[in-house]
Amino acid sequence: VRESMYSKDMIDTALLYAYQSGYDIVFIQVRGRGYALYNSDIVPKNPQIDPEFDPLKYALTLGSALGLKTHVWMNSYILWSSSYEPENSQHLYHTHKEWTEADRNFKMDAQINLSKLKSPQWEGIYLSPLHPEVNPYLLSVYSEIINKYDIDGIHLDYIRFQDEIYGWNRFGMKEFAKIYDYSPRDITRGIIPHNLIDSIKVSWVKFRQDAISELVYEIYGAIQQSEKEISLSAAVKPNLLEAQTRWSQNWGRWIQDGYIDFVVPMNYHKEIREFNNSIQIMKSSFNREDMDRIIMGIATYNQDAQSVADKILLTRLHGFKGVSIFSFDSHKNNLEWFHPVIKALGSSNFD
Repeated sequence: VRESMYSKDMIDTALLYAYQSGYDIVFIQVRGRGYALYNSDIVPKNPQIDPEFDPLKYALTLGSALGLKTHVWMNSYILWSSSYEPENSQHLYHTHKEWTEADRNFKMDAQINLSKLKSPQWEGIYLSPLHPEVNPYLLSVYSEIINKYDIDGIHLDYIRFQDEIYGWNRFGMKEFAKIYDYSPRDITRGIIPHNLIDSIKVSWVKFRQDAISELVYEIYGAIQQSEKEISLSAAVKPNLLEAQTRWSQNWGRWIQDGYIDFVVPMNYHKEIREFNNSIQIMKSSFNREDMDRIIMGIATYNQDAQSVADKILLTRLHGFKGVSIFSFDSHKNNLEWFHPVIKALGSSNFD
C-alpha cells in the first residue's frame, strides 16, 4: 500500500520480499486519496514524499531488475477519508467540490464535517461517476501514467459507488434527465406516469452501472491506443450479483465484453463458507475461458496464516488461475507470519 512506497528502503523491503517469495506480479499503490506517488502534471504529490523522489520510477526499475511484473494500483473514485482536510490546496477536495458524490438525501460528500464521527460503513469522500467531468479527468490521470511510464499493468481500485444510497450528484442527475426527460428525483417523488415508472427505474440502474463501465472501457481504449503491452485489471466486490445491484459494478460484463484482462474479486471473508459462496456464484456465471480472467483475492489482515493457506488451496481446487494476496503490509514487521501462505502458494501450481 502507499504507506510502504514513501522511500527507497521501504520499496526495497517489499519488492525483495516478493522476489524471494516467488511472486510474479506486484501491485504497488501509486494513487491514493487524491494524491500521486509519482511525478504528475495532473495530480498533486503525496506530501509524505520527498519532492525529488519518484517512487513509481524507482519501483519500476527495481521490479524490472528482479524480474517482477509491476502493476500500478490506482484508486479511482474514492478521494479522501481522513478526519482533516487535505493540506495541499490543489487537491480535488478543495478545487472541485461539485464533483463529489451525494447521497439519496442529496447531501454532497463535500459538505461532510470530516472531524465528526462517521458510521462504520462510511469509507470516505467519493468523486461522482455521474458528473460529466469526472470520468474524463480520471481518464487523463490514467493516460498520463500509460504514456509516461513503462508499466506492466494498471490495477483499478474503488471502481464503484460507495454504496447503493449514493449516486445523486445534481449534475449527474441532469445528465440523466437530458436523455430520459425525467430526473431520478422524480422516481422518489412518485410523479412519473405509471406506464413509465418501471422503465425509468431500470434506466436509472443501468445509467449508474454504465458510468462505471464507461471509465473501464475508456482506460482499456487508451491502453490499446498506446500500443504498449499493459494489462488492465480491477479489484471488484466478490459477490458478482451484489456488485451490480449495490455498487453498480458490473464486472461480469467487463470480462465478457473483453475490456479487462483480469479481475481480482476481494474475497476477503474470514469464514470459509462465505468465501466459498462467492466462488460458487462466479463458477455458475462464467464459462471456462472467462473464469481464467479471475484471480482470487485473499486477505491476510483478518485471519491467521493457515486460514489463508486453506483458501489458496480451495481456490486451486475450484480451478481458478491464480490468487492475489492482500497485503504485504498486513504483516511486514513479522514476515515469518507468511510462511504457511508461501508454502501453500508453492504447492498450488498456479499458472
